[in-house]
Amino acid sequence: MLAASEVSGFAAGPPLAVPSIRLRGDSFFGAKAAQPKGPWHTSSTRMPLEGRTRSRLLCLKMEDEKPKTYTGQNEDLVDIRAEEVTSTRERMLNTISGIVKGLQPEDKGPKKVAIVGSGNWACAIACIVGNNCKRHKQLEDNVNMWVFEEEVDGRKLTEIINTEHENTKYLPGIKLPENIIAVPDVGEAVKDADVLIFCLPHQFLDKVCGQVKGKHADECIAVSLIKAVEFDDTGVVLISDMIRKQLNMDVSVLMGANLAGEVAKGSFCETTIGYRVKRNGELLKLVFNDPLFRVGMAQDVDGVEVCGALKNVVALGAGFCDGMGLGQNSKGAIIRIGLGEMVAFAQTHFPGVRDSTFFESCGIADLVVTCYGGRNRQCAEAFVKADGAKTFEDIEKELLNGQKLQGTLTALEVFRILERDGQLEEYPLFTAIYRIAFEGAPPESMIAAVSCIENECSALL
Repeated sequence: MLAASEVSGFAAGPPLAVPSIRLRGDSFFGAKAAQPKGPWHTSSTRMPLEGRTRSRLLCLKMEDEKPKTYTGQNEDLVDIRAEEVTSTRERMLNTISGIVKGLQPEDKGPKKVAIVGSGNWACAIACIVGNNCKRHKQLEDNVNMWVFEEEVDGRKLTEIINTEHENTKYLPGIKLPENIIAVPDVGEAVKDADVLIFCLPHQFLDKVCGQVKGKHADECIAVSLIKAVEFDDTGVVLISDMIRKQLNMDVSVLMGANLAGEVAKGSFCETTIGYRVKRNGELLKLVFNDPLFRVGMAQDVDGVEVCGALKNVVALGAGFCDGMGLGQNSKGAIIRIGLGEMVAFAQTHFPGVRDSTFFESCGIADLVVTCYGGRNRQCAEAFVKADGAKTFEDIEKELLNGQKLQGTLTALEVFRILERDGQLEEYPLFTAIYRIAFEGAPPESMIAAVSCIENECSALL
């Protein structure tokens, strides 16, 4: 601000009377300035006066108001009344607040969550989701869970879950929250849902999506917990893309080092949500995150999902090691080689996949856990020990109590892609695992394939 005594050429003399100056779109030289248009305009905007010279100040158009007398000694040349400054600030804040509010989604009350699937992983995650829905006011208390109806010991599974709060077939010994409601009709289970959690074998997904479509809320979002990929004439098809195209909604994914039994029992673990829309990712974090189930966020749906699928293939290799009686060194080598092929495959077919994603729970952590525990490793070990007497289908029925094995299906899809693209030699581990599982190759061929000197293994592949 300029004091009167500081303005060049301002002669000392009697006190100067200067009326208050109010700038309402006038230019500095008195002509009417063009008014800005749109929601950001407010007619009460004041233009800053600091740094203006005396000559420009005196050219401003002034409104007739009661003048204020200045002595010319250490006082501001221009006065804007304190109450008008406050009033202007309040109007501006109110205007901005209104604009911001208009940009935010309308709050339509608590979000309704539904789970599509009821296997051991679906029930394990239901323990977390049910408790979170009870404690967060942004979420509705009750959570519908679609249960494929079957009889267990002469009783309907939905009846057992709704009365005893336990899935005695797929997750025995674990109590589900009482706000988890088993529903045998998938359309009824997802009715008016705002969040759909897909957790079922991917081979049933097409049919289920057809039954779900149109039953959910208009602005519904989904999250896939399905660790698998599909294959068509164009190449790899992600499960999240299948859901997105069929239901026309935003789909995130949740993958991580999460063995279902340990999650259900409350062992501390981490997981990763891969999202595209930040607001949706934050809502899903509210649904899943708790002190014993730490959720990390990655804006990389493709990377998170591909990690979740491919680690099951590597886990078959780890199981083959166990079946052959090889030690931890051998398994460690298979894990390292497998991680390298996972990275190469993911970034070749999905160039936007980030390196950092492989260091999240969905990456290296899930790979290690799956190679030391989980159904894929377990079944692969049993397959080798059966010495050709049993197929993977036989072992699946024998060991998994109705659950489905994903690693073999993914290995088949990956092999088809590599064969089509002429890349079998670039992925010796993936190729060897497929040939052992589907073509009767001896388990030892996996070690031979990954230990060969470069360019000497083509005959084995």
